[in-house]
Amino acid sequence: MKQIVVVASAAFLAFQLAACQMPAEDHASHRVSCGETAQNACRVTFRALASDASGFNGRMIRIEGYLAVSRDLFVLNSSKEFYEAGVTDETSIRIRGPMGVQERIFQEHAYSWVSVIGTFRAREKTGTTEDLLLGEIFAPLEVRPLGLPVEVKRQTFGDVLLDLEDIK
Repeated sequence: MKQIVVVASAAFLAFQLAACQMPAEDHASHRVSCGETAQNACRVTFRALASDASGFNGRMIRIEGYLAVSRDLFVLNSSKEFYEAGVTDETSIRIRGPMGVQERIFQEHAYSWVSVIGTFRAREKTGTTEDLLLGEIFAPLEVRPLGLPVEVKRQTFGDVLLDLEDIK
């Protein structure tokens, strides 16, 4: 009986180790092939772009952020808080494309959280303030809102349960 338990435990452990190794291999092969088309866009974070922007140069990427206008540029920011604080170093990507497309995107999604798919281009450093940008994302652009399609009812302070012990 002990031998069956040992063999079953060893088989289970081997299965678990094999399962853990498979996603790493799949991830590596996905990294090589991602970004060839919009349907196969690389999902990228601002942190990944900050560490290796040139690795995504020319690829279709999908990235989520806060869409706004900052320093007269149409940009996707890593967070609303950084945007409001004026932080731009490694937190923004400039949105590029035909003016009609940019205007439509602005009218529909400005100052909101969105997911953007487009071709990423790393910027050459030129010694200007635009060097603070991680890069640019070019048309064709696909922009989708990340917020809920319905308004969420928020509670008021009158809805808060008060502990009478706090009043004393």
